[in-house]
Amino acid sequence: MRIQIGKSRSPDCAVAAREAGQEALRGANAATFALVLCTDQYDAVALASALREELGDVPWAGCCAAGVFAGTELLLQGLVIALFRGDDFLVGVGMGGPVSERPRAAGRAAVAAAVSTLPPKPPGYRRALIVLPDALSGNSTEVVRGAQQEAGAGIRWAGGGAGNNARFVKTAQFTHGQAYQDQVVVIAFDAREPFGVGIQHGWSPYGPPSQVTKARGATAIELDYESASEAYLRTAASRGDALDARNLSHFAMTHPLGIPQANGEFVIRDPLSVESDGSVRFMAEIPDGSLVRVMEGKRTDLLGAAADAAAQAREATPGPLGGAVVFDCVSRYLVLGDEVRDELARFQAALGEGVPVVGCLTLGEVGAMGGGVPQFHNKTAVVVALPG
Repeated sequence: MRIQIGKSRSPDCAVAAREAGQEALRGANAATFALVLCTDQYDAVALASALREELGDVPWAGCCAAGVFAGTELLLQGLVIALFRGDDFLVGVGMGGPVSERPRAAGRAAVAAAVSTLPPKPPGYRRALIVLPDALSGNSTEVVRGAQQEAGAGIRWAGGGAGNNARFVKTAQFTHGQAYQDQVVVIAFDAREPFGVGIQHGWSPYGPPSQVTKARGATAIELDYESASEAYLRTAASRGDALDARNLSHFAMTHPLGIPQANGEFVIRDPLSVESDGSVRFMAEIPDGSLVRVMEGKRTDLLGAAADAAAQAREATPGPLGGAVVFDCVSRYLVLGDEVRDELARFQAALGEGVPVVGCLTLGEVGAMGGGVPQFHNKTAVVVALPG
């Protein structure tokens, strides 16, 4: 397996599709599949039409995101195409939805549709699933649960939510040559050698454990029987950080909640806003009754986590790599600022300087920590290393 990357910064749909498509297809033989990642400024329907013309018979799927990158080059307006080549893997694509109405059923349907297009899995082949939900339409945590229920055990998981939490514009998922909304797209790979997946975030506990004593979906209403915002203020005060209602929102954005896992890891929940009633709204579900901790992350820790995720993926893939796909949370970019280019350099260095790398800034990430069940994460980096 080998990926070949094309990219374009053009704001024009037809020009972007032509530039990225021609670069990806240049000299390519036996193209099997194309992963398409774009930023959300494009008219998704017009872009899909232009991509159909450029990619021809090559099947393709993907989504839009807050930013896309090729190697260490970040495009906050642009399109990247990763063309998959080789005869040692099989690929199927499925879609389910609407996510806003029945998210768990959408996840199950997308996996079932993707797998149904594959021939029987050859002996010794390993399966990997890339899950791309519309993160602005419903409960992506439930989407992942449904996908896991349908897929079963022994799967390598990766993916990310389509969307942009800085702008909350309409997002798009692409499959079967069309643009959709309120859907989840699943890309299934059966490969002779295993895909390696690494997942890290770099956040560590800042405050003591608290119990979620009242929650509604993605909103934490009470922690330890007081308003979630008061619990945040109390935790900060215990560490010597003086806060009030005016600066709490900024503090919360850089101090997410962590949900402890049995293996000692934390699943991160990204705060979006502090509400007028003292509740705190997050990007993804906050389970009622769960234990949580306020987290912190230094820039050096976030950058180190990027390198660790890529190293994990590299070590889990035997032999040379044919490429890598990275799903990196947009809120990490919002924290790192210009240093996000250093993060991209860390991914590249850990995977190898000659390895083609493509990725996007996602609104939540899909991955399984420690080889467990897949979950929907925030402020996390997921790296998929492709066997060469």
